[in-house]
Amino acid sequence: MESATRPFTVRRSTRARHVRLTVTREGDAVVVLPLRAPERAAAALVEQHGAWLDRQVARIRATRVRLDARPTLADGRVLHVAGVPRLIAARDTAMRDRIERSLRAEARRLLVARVSLFAPLVGVRPTRVTVRAQRARWGSASRAGAISLNWRLVLAPPDVLDYVVIHELSHLAVPGHSRRFWTLVRRHAPSADASRRWLRDHHAELMAALD
Repeated sequence: MESATRPFTVRRSTRARHVRLTVTREGDAVVVLPLRAPERAAAALVEQHGAWLDRQVARIRATRVRLDARPTLADGRVLHVAGVPRLIAARDTAMRDRIERSLRAEARRLLVARVSLFAPLVGVRPTRVTVRAQRARWGSASRAGAISLNWRLVLAPPDVLDYVVIHELSHLAVPGHSRRFWTLVRRHAPSADASRRWLRDHHAELMAALD
């Protein structure tokens, strides 16, 4: 479908209560509609938030241009691992997989150590820490007290990695994203807002670090 000037797709959802506008990683606009919402509500939302949508699409396209300009893994690509630049090279899939396994092991050691450091400061005791390869999330926390963290955080600046650790630990103390939650996060991660912006701006870069 299209609004007056911008193309978009519509997705009906049985769970949606309100009309919602999102932008995919590829830069496509998607409007999520409740089952009974009229189609015209989608076009109206796109027009209403047109300036925001244009900014998101421009940012995504700029990111894709930046990723396309990177050296290939075969030629060698510089990644920052735990804040230290490192030349990573892989001539084939088997070598790339070995590098990922090594980075994931390094990430686990670092993330577990940072959890152990910050948990007493936040005032929580995680029941389990897992390090995974999520494609959309940097971390999550369960009601049972377990936290999960993305191994690619080892490629982020150390203060950004610490922010995500503190964010998830804070969820064990305060569910949801209330003012009380953010007060707790910022108490232990004063650069939380800058770290959130960094993760937003470099999400695609970290997710495609070994592509």
